[in-house]
Amino acid sequence: MKYQLTEGIPDALVIHCADPRFQEAFRAYLKNDLGIRMPMIIALPGVTSHFGMQMMFPKNWYTVRSHLKTMTDRHDVARVVLINHDDCKGYAKIADKLGGLVKVPEWQRKHLHGLAEFIRKEYLPHASFELYQAHIVEKGSVREVEFEKIL
Repeated sequence: MKYQLTEGIPDALVIHCADPRFQEAFRAYLKNDLGIRMPMIIALPGVTSHFGMQMMFPKNWYTVRSHLKTMTDRHDVARVVLINHDDCKGYAKIADKLGGLVKVPEWQRKHLHGLAEFIRKEYLPHASFELYQAHIVEKGSVREVEFEKIL
């Protein structure tokens, strides 16, 4: 079987968690709601936590910076989208260092803002930035994903 190759210029750098539960929702949201047709995606577990915990986990932070450099050296995109999500296992692993699970949402927002500023300063000074939190919502017996824009 053969699959379509999409060629062209990426229209956004997108950074989100690699949690498999959210991948379909992320792809659909990027395409249908944000109109992104050709994203450059960096997906790592607890991705923004690597920015926030860079002193404690320098190897993880090095990996993120390496991916950012590779992507932005190839394409100077005008749009950056960062997405965190509820029930992140990457953040759960470091929750004790953040003051417990109850503090994770607060830190996720801080890390979103911090990573956005870092990317703006170091790689894409002229890009526009959009920050989101993907929430798990219950509708009867079905769990769905809803996106909140973070200001």
